[in-house]
Amino acid sequence: MMMVRTGRSVPDESSPFGGRAYTSVRDELNFAAPFHQQYLEFLAGLTADELTSIKVDRSEVGYVRSAGDFLLRAAYHEAVHAGQLLDYLRTMGVARPSVWD
Repeated sequence: MMMVRTGRSVPDESSPFGGRAYTSVRDELNFAAPFHQQYLEFLAGLTADELTSIKVDRSEVGYVRSAGDFLLRAAYHEAVHAGQLLDYLRTMGVARPSVWD
């Protein structure tokens, strides 16, 4: 969200999740809930024109993309990691949620 808002990469230090000690999944979900809501509201407020006209300049890692392309790639990236996590759980024989149905 911050990269789309600023049109560029943002430093890792600006993350509210940095430096937090992990306690439990429930605690992490509760902490993340307001940020998740803010992100959903941000996405809902973007117009079709903004999805093509806003550019995210990440030249330092080799690309400049439109906001729409950037956001779709971010969602795909997160889905890949969710699949990896499910694979790890499957490998360990742990019951896993049916998130793909």
